[in-house]
Amino acid sequence: MAAELTAQQVLRTWLLTILGERGGSVPTARALTEMERRYGKLLSEGDQSLTRRGDESKWWNRTRFERKDMERAKLLVPASESRGVWTLTEAGWEEYRKIERAEEVEVALPVPIQPVGQESPSRAEVTTQRVVRSTVVADYVKQIHDYICQICGTRLITPKGAYAEAAHIRALGQPHFGPDVAANVLCLCPNHHVLFDFGALVISDILIVTDQRSGASLGRLREAPGHEMGRDFLTYHRMCNARVVEPQV
Repeated sequence: MAAELTAQQVLRTWLLTILGERGGSVPTARALTEMERRYGKLLSEGDQSLTRRGDESKWWNRTRFERKDMERAKLLVPASESRGVWTLTEAGWEEYRKIERAEEVEVALPVPIQPVGQESPSRAEVTTQRVVRSTVVADYVKQIHDYICQICGTRLITPKGAYAEAAHIRALGQPHFGPDVAANVLCLCPNHHVLFDFGALVISDILIVTDQRSGASLGRLREAPGHEMGRDFLTYHRMCNARVVEPQV
């Protein structure tokens, strides 16, 4: 019986990973050497066996063929242009980012220990101060967008009706002291409200939404007549959440 070979899709994933982690452009021989160094233990005996010509291993040979398929899928720059260097296209980068996101999700998290808690929680009287927000402004923005998230287009329906959240672009509290006006408010779903508040998402002056972690564009922010976002507030939000670029060593 023929020895089992690693699936072509797996070889593609390995190759995309190697190219993506090394800046998107790697010479042919080095790409294959790096794949073997990183994934060699996962290769089967069939993968390691030689081709009929006996000049290279089967996995090496099949990776070369996969490279051609990736070129046809427009994930790699054509060999005629790259001249011995395997280079990701923009579509190839997007495939690599998908692999990155999937790997992050698969990382095993420690199992949390359930706390004992309290049968009869104690009570304490406290005095707090909070910014008094205008529900009129928030309701106006949500109604004018028909409770549709300006980023993803989701409209949540609950037993009590449509639901959306008013997200301030320049936060109201310290140290930002943003104004509670419609130009400083977005209509967002709960998920995108959290991501925006924590700076995972930023919006350009031409209203392009960018995922800061992956660098991917999520498209243009949805607009509605009667509601214009203040560009100065968007600029302030971007400045507060600018990505820190690590120096190259």
